[in-house]
Amino acid sequence: MSDATPETPVADPAAGSGPAGSATADDFERYALDLMPDLLRYFVRRVPADDAEDCLSESLAILWRRRTKLPGDATDRRAWAYGVARKVAANHRRKLARRREVGPVPDTAAPAGDLAPAQEQALAALAALNQRDRELIRLVIWDGFGVGEAGRLLGLGEATARSRYARAKARLRSFLAGA
Repeated sequence: MSDATPETPVADPAAGSGPAGSATADDFERYALDLMPDLLRYFVRRVPADDAEDCLSESLAILWRRRTKLPGDATDRRAWAYGVARKVAANHRRKLARRREVGPVPDTAAPAGDLAPAQEQALAALAALNQRDRELIRLVIWDGFGVGEAGRLLGLGEATARSRYARAKARLRSFLAGA
């Protein structure tokens, strides 16, 4: 971001609304700095931990290149950034799978350290869900999105997201009750 001049127009991340392209590179930098810890946590949960920072850097580069399309609303900006991050994580997993030539890489990175039995059961229950429901649950529980917002990130309507979320939670409860 250091190669940009302060006069470079970007959407104002501090404003709740406003036209895209109305702020400076410094505003985008503040927006990115606020977003970085959340996106890094997002990647740590979805790609091998050693690759999380690289994925974060790639996401920030994409956000920077597309800064003129940055939504004016803070909620929409966050969802837009996570949409970019989601695609970066998916591309990264595909790249790892091609390198290893052993099939798809799991979409849930193994957490570091020893897990309590309840945590292991919860991760096993999560892994039992289909990929789209698993990502919906993670966006809501891990990343703090509302069900409707998470659904939009996944290309689902709000009603569809709510029903899928309810069914996925029921499957998780059932799995955990039987464990």
